[in-house]
Amino acid sequence: MSANKKLVGLCAGTVFAAMHAVPTLANIQVWDFNDASQNFSGSGFGNSLSLTSSDGINLTVTAWSDTNDSSGDDEIETAQLIWAQSTALGVVNRDEDTNSPNHSIDSITSDSDGEFDMLLLEFDTAVNLTHLNLDWATGGNQSNTTDVSILAWGGSGSAALLGNTWAGVLDNSVGYNSAGNYSNVGLSYYSVNPTNIESTKWLVGVYNPVFGSGGDAGDDGMKLSKIKTSTTDTPDPTGEVPVPGTAALLIAGLLGLRGRRQVK
Repeated sequence: MSANKKLVGLCAGTVFAAMHAVPTLANIQVWDFNDASQNFSGSGFGNSLSLTSSDGINLTVTAWSDTNDSSGDDEIETAQLIWAQSTALGVVNRDEDTNSPNHSIDSITSDSDGEFDMLLLEFDTAVNLTHLNLDWATGGNQSNTTDVSILAWGGSGSAALLGNTWAGVLDNSVGYNSAGNYSNVGLSYYSVNPTNIESTKWLVGVYNPVFGSGGDAGDDGMKLSKIKTSTTDTPDPTGEVPVPGTAALLIAGLLGLRGRRQVK
């Protein structure tokens, strides 16, 4: 094989490796819950909030709680989303006074029966839930903190919550799995989901012991101000990057350099 052919082969191999070494990029979405620019779908139980990110991902938020006071574990029913603060979401469940303006997402034993409230975050694209930001928190063993449980839908089976129990939800009867229990979540961006689970459906609420250890139940409350998510750019299925012009120029330049050396 001639030196030029060897050089072309080496160059092509280098370009090929470079083309396939381009890292995937993560897109970050910041979801800011602010009543100045957003509206609920209604004002009663089962209402929702719909948002769209700057890169076109759609999010629908609904509220759920284990109410109904049935024998054994209470059944999950729709609850009511409210502005707990002008820039934070709260929940009123069916056993609470809907006239109070200050309800949090909570499970406080002294507040009615201590039901576990949760927000269901439904995206039209699988996302990695990375951070929570709270405007108010109570129940942690540090000031202005709370204990939080997060579940992610596994992607198969029904994701329905109505009429189920929280134990049944985690039992995979509707396809949810724990994405972690977090203690002492404070009033700034708090990192969650260290294993980078991606899902289209996320449940976020105060710590519930049926989801495993990791908190102290019965006195937690929070008002959710913001969340951060991320999505990963999907590489071209062929693994190719559209830079043929760059590759050609690189090969031509190396061949030119080779030719000049031979002239000398």
